[in-house]
Amino acid sequence: MTITQAAPISVTASDGVPLAVHAYTEIDKRRPSILAIHGYPDNHHVWDGVAARLADRYNFVAYDVRGAGKSGSPAERSGYVLSQLVSDVGAVIDSLGLDEVHLLGHDWGSIQGWATVTDDSVMGRIASFTSISGTHLNYAGKFLRSPRTPRAAVDVAKQFLASSYIWFFLCPGAPEASIRARALVKVFAAVERIGRPSTSSRRGAAYRSIDDYLNGLNLYRANMPGPILAPGRQLPRTTVPVQVLDARKDYFVLPALQRFTVSIPVGSRIIPIEGGHWVVNSHPDVVARLTGEWVDQVIAGAAPREREKSS
Repeated sequence: MTITQAAPISVTASDGVPLAVHAYTEIDKRRPSILAIHGYPDNHHVWDGVAARLADRYNFVAYDVRGAGKSGSPAERSGYVLSQLVSDVGAVIDSLGLDEVHLLGHDWGSIQGWATVTDDSVMGRIASFTSISGTHLNYAGKFLRSPRTPRAAVDVAKQFLASSYIWFFLCPGAPEASIRARALVKVFAAVERIGRPSTSSRRGAAYRSIDDYLNGLNLYRANMPGPILAPGRQLPRTTVPVQVLDARKDYFVLPALQRFTVSIPVGSRIIPIEGGHWVVNSHPDVVARLTGEWVDQVIAGAAPREREKSS
């Protein structure tokens, strides 16, 4: 389906930061509404392909996370803490005049989604959640302390290595220098090619700006490594039905962590799919189909009440 986006609306967050909200469709309250949250270093355009495949049946809305795209940037790093990002989700839902939405998140958008569906202040407004290439930070911290067998210890070691880039992002100055020299931009472009079929679009990172890369570093610096190093004894819980799409060639969020994550919420399922970390770009048809299926199952009351295994 070919879609033409209207001009974004500006929504003022609780701390005064303007958020650019992009509706891919007219908001028809008779239809289910999907709210998509992008990750780092993207903006809302990462969802264009998925939106084009869902807009004929659902209201589809995405917004530029603070610091990205056409949204404003907070003056202080503390403006990127997860509690504020969760508040942003609530503000966007309010602006749409909707009682509830089906949440869809990728990468840091998924991390924000997990924080949202485990936050009592917003949880009741989320009908379902589809998570791609992201997890709750506390769940990740617990996973890194979970091995009880040699195989599990290997899985944890692999995930620790896969996440080692985070420590580079936390270093002052070095990531900024590599971004301005476009070295890190080229690395991201190479990573995007992993798992991408030869026939898919080569649009890659063209829709990103340097500011998307630079400002988004604050997501890491405001929220890490605290929850990973000290996840707490009691993990946050949710009553929201959760679907995890596990890209087989995602070398940053590995299958063992995804399986651990999806084992925690009741009424969740994990679906392995082809693709790499940027599966939302490379396989938008698959992401759209499974997201729509999950939304429809939840609406029909057919979402599984225990983890569903799929091959």
